[in-house]
Amino acid sequence: MKYRVQSIGKVFSDKAIKDLEDKLNRAHEKGYRFHSVMEVVQPGCAFFGTPAITYLAVFEQVDPGAPPLN
Repeated sequence: MKYRVQSIGKVFSDKAIKDLEDKLNRAHEKGYRFHSVMEVVQPGCAFFGTPAITYLAVFEQVDPGAPPLN
């Protein structure tokens, strides 16, 4: 089994939720199944500045011939 990870950001307005829904549907159409979401901290630029929290969506590659998500 293979996994793919995509950044989904951290701001979830109504439009962002709809965009996430569309992203999940497109991934499914390409042969991927949503697995989970992880919260991660990304360091600031060149390790200076404020670290940012973001979220990553993890997908399982269901179809072995599935194209990349990006």
